[in-house]
Amino acid sequence: MIALLLNLALAVWLFVSAYLLPHSAATSWNSMIVAVLVAAVALLAFSSPGRPGIRWINAVLAVWLFVAALVMPHVSLGTSLHDVGVSVALAALSLIPPARWLAHWKEEHTGHAPPAGA
Repeated sequence: MIALLLNLALAVWLFVSAYLLPHSAATSWNSMIVAVLVAAVALLAFSSPGRPGIRWINAVLAVWLFVAALVMPHVSLGTSLHDVGVSVALAALSLIPPARWLAHWKEEHTGHAPPAGA
């Protein structure tokens, strides 16, 4: 749940930053599109605990955002560094296995559910 909220927070911030920070038209659209896709993937990954691989799509989106921050024309260096920072945060979040998936995996492989508090 925490990973979902962090992904959604990053997606909202990335979308809003397209309006608040000085972007070129191309990088503004890129930020908005990536933000919407990150939010959609985060919600899909959360609703599918038996499919942990979905979160890797956000890793791919993070790599795209990182490359775009280096290659696309930016209005300011600060905005470019911002996009690099958001991409690193997204990539880090995609590497953390969600607790729901771990609980689902444990139940599937041991035959019983973890304790209620876990």
